[in-house]
Amino acid sequence: MKRNLSLLLALSALIMTAGCKKTLKSSVDLSTNAKAAVADLIDPSMYGRVIRFDLDDGHGSSCLLYYDIQQDVVTLTQFIGASYHELWATEGFQLDNGQSVNISPYYYEANPFAQSGGYQVISFDANGSGHEDHLLVYVPGYGTVYLLKYLGAGVWHLDWPSSLTYTGGIGSYNLTDESDQIIAYDYGSGVKNALLAYRPGEGDVQVITNTGTGDAPNWTTVVKGSGGLGGFDLDGTMDQVVAIDDQPGAMDLACNRPSYGYLWYLTHGIKSSNFVDVYNSRTGFYNFNFEDLQDHMIAVNVTGSTSSIADNSALCYRPGLGMGSVVVDKVTGGKVSGGALAPGINYPMAANPYPPNGDATWIGDHVLNFAGNGYGNSSLVFWVNGSYLNEGTYSESQVYEYNPGTNSYTRVF
Repeated sequence: MKRNLSLLLALSALIMTAGCKKTLKSSVDLSTNAKAAVADLIDPSMYGRVIRFDLDDGHGSSCLLYYDIQQDVVTLTQFIGASYHELWATEGFQLDNGQSVNISPYYYEANPFAQSGGYQVISFDANGSGHEDHLLVYVPGYGTVYLLKYLGAGVWHLDWPSSLTYTGGIGSYNLTDESDQIIAYDYGSGVKNALLAYRPGEGDVQVITNTGTGDAPNWTTVVKGSGGLGGFDLDGTMDQVVAIDDQPGAMDLACNRPSYGYLWYLTHGIKSSNFVDVYNSRTGFYNFNFEDLQDHMIAVNVTGSTSSIADNSALCYRPGLGMGSVVVDKVTGGKVSGGALAPGINYPMAANPYPPNGDATWIGDHVLNFAGNGYGNSSLVFWVNGSYLNEGTYSESQVYEYNPGTNSYTRVF
């Protein structure tokens, strides 16, 4: 038997049998009683990862897609307001031709907390429609990459390439290093239909655009560098690049190096290859110094905008030091200013991924933004992979929704 230990599958206490495919549908009201009833079921796998996904049903990226690179489990759950809908759970990504993308053969992880190594999955606006309704699945170190289109009921179509044995990378980026990372990016079209691929520790970086369609992509490398971008050399093995939407059509990049404090904020003109640092520091942002190895950043929407790419602020966090270590620095017109996390969030943020004894049974706390309430990607899900026990109580996964009128969050799960 295969048991899914993820945030999403644990919510429904599902048990999967090897070789079996299931499609599941339900809806649960997240009232206080319902929340208490399911909270103790949450036990995310050590090998589980969570991304957002857009069904293109008018709710934006309201789904949380969970995949486990050891168990070969994929689930999709949709949050709308104060309810969630368990849509389905499958083994691997089931294709419409009877085949499947098996995500468990390469379940190595070069760094579990940084989620490098093994199968990687990102949501991607392949058609430039303004919806993150495709998936780019890739395996760093092997050159494997697939573009999947969702057909419904847990079934996908392989838009590109034509074979599941493909190992040629994407565009001119060969994906032959285990540290390779790819993020969805708005290079100049106003939507995130481009890709930015980079190799921490070696400085390689490319911006790849799709001049075709999602069904027939034509990958073109428009920016290519071997020494980083805009003065940030990408020489650190833990370097992270985060796309932040300051102005549609010219997405900015926040580059950081945890434990060193390095932070470069880069801007560029529409479809320009000239990236310029408008802010650089060796002491991080105003409220966050990036001086610990576990320091991490995501882009968030705290504007109240319903746009799928209006993630114009940086949420920075340090697992192991509690909620007080989570801050938001705002970006306006290319200028970074100090801020603070809006009230209402009380996730403990207690699981340090790099404990002194080095034998942790957990990976560390993570945060992801998605669209659960109609205000763009402003909702937040917090979780810790593995079994983290803090004074006898688990750090339970939590979901918060943003209220732009009061600049505060409300916990809905």
